[in-house]
Amino acid sequence: MATTQVLKMVFLTPLNKQVTISLNNPKDTLTAAEVQGVMDTMIARNIFMTTNGELASKVSARIIDTTTNELFTA
Repeated sequence: MATTQVLKMVFLTPLNKQVTISLNNPKDTLTAAEVQGVMDTMIARNIFMTTNGELASKVSARIIDTTTNELFTA
């Protein structure tokens, strides 16, 4: 059994389209305030350009835990 975590940060573009940026294995001590600060920096520095424009605002952030139970491997 293997457990993995992914941090998913969701933003809106000026065209009101959602963009999700995912990071594998976030640190265990990560806080909501730290994530919001990073998201604000990403928006302010305009470091990502998507097909629907730059990141304009924050929507949400979550850490998703996934447990994989291997049943069979050939």
